[in-house]
Amino acid sequence: MKKTKYIITVLFIVFISAVSAISFLMPDRKFSPNENRYLSEPPKLTFDNILSTDFQDGLEEYLRDQICFRDEWITVKTGIQKACGDTDIGGAYVGADGYDFEKITPEDVDEKLVARNIKAVTEYFGMASETIDKDHLSFLLVPTSGFVMSGKLPRYARLFNQSSYIGQVEEAMSDYRFIDVRKELLAHNREYIYYKTDHHWTMDGAYLAYKKWCESTGNLYEDKDILEKNVLCSDFKGSLYSKILDADSASDSIWTYSPKGHAPYGAHCKVTIDNKTTMEGCFDSSKLKEKDKYAYFFGGNYGEVHISSGPKSDKKKNLLVIKDSFANTFVPLITMDYDNIYMVDLRYYNGDMKAYLDEKQISDVLVLYNISNFISDRNLHKLTKKF
Repeated sequence: MKKTKYIITVLFIVFISAVSAISFLMPDRKFSPNENRYLSEPPKLTFDNILSTDFQDGLEEYLRDQICFRDEWITVKTGIQKACGDTDIGGAYVGADGYDFEKITPEDVDEKLVARNIKAVTEYFGMASETIDKDHLSFLLVPTSGFVMSGKLPRYARLFNQSSYIGQVEEAMSDYRFIDVRKELLAHNREYIYYKTDHHWTMDGAYLAYKKWCESTGNLYEDKDILEKNVLCSDFKGSLYSKILDADSASDSIWTYSPKGHAPYGAHCKVTIDNKTTMEGCFDSSKLKEKDKYAYFFGGNYGEVHISSGPKSDKKKNLLVIKDSFANTFVPLITMDYDNIYMVDLRYYNGDMKAYLDEKQISDVLVLYNISNFISDRNLHKLTKKF
């Protein structure tokens, strides 16, 4: 027995030593496409850093990020957890039928931040209503896949109460147009309206919200049954896959819609990103060759995106969309309804949002957020920031 324990101990030491040596010899990775983030660099060894424990913390993070075959170890770990019946892995839930879900519990919600964000939008709409009719100020709040497809969640999954927060926003928006898409999405929750391995909705989910938005605003829409579906890829593995790294994970598809015989919605536009880069249409095909294939829509997220589709009438209709990434699949569908659409992502934009309304001659405003992003966003205060 002692000999067996000795052999196991020696093998373990040899294994750890080998992994450490290989990790040391391999060049550091700057970026992880799978996690879509930059990896840690070696911490600076200074007396102050040691005293503050910044060096120790940084070293631990650096070693964790730079260990050799890191993704493969996580995949093995996930396989073991699943074999043991664990469905709470890597900060996400493993659900039924290949679906993974964001894990956001009641404890993750900062009630003060929620109240501050609701107040920021309400005050911004108040400022905007000085020059824009209140009926042209809209808020579209998107529930998460965990709410819409709750039947596919694992048995003991705990999620924050989305209906409660959506209700708070709806009450605060009583003087404006609040577009509640819960009913429409729930009615189609057996369909492919959210990605299985990513937290975003698919183009079909975005279409359901688009149809509801048209009915609310009086815009015309074409029924999806008469549109042509254009599938661009079927090997997309999104943000939730990156958390779990499940070897048995499903793959998702990316697609667009187009009127029969025509280019896809959004393909006819001229798009300008941050007043610098221009592209024809709302799509970046090069992203289909990368890990984050959802970035096919507009190439990703930027501070400001200007979409020009040409004059529609003598009186220009210019829409401002204050958004998170859920808007990227929604906006191409509405490009035919406006002369200009300006998308502003407050994570990357720091301009005067009140002055923006006059500078761009905005006639309509739409705030479009996923509920989990809205209640956790720390940039919405910029809406009322004084310059």
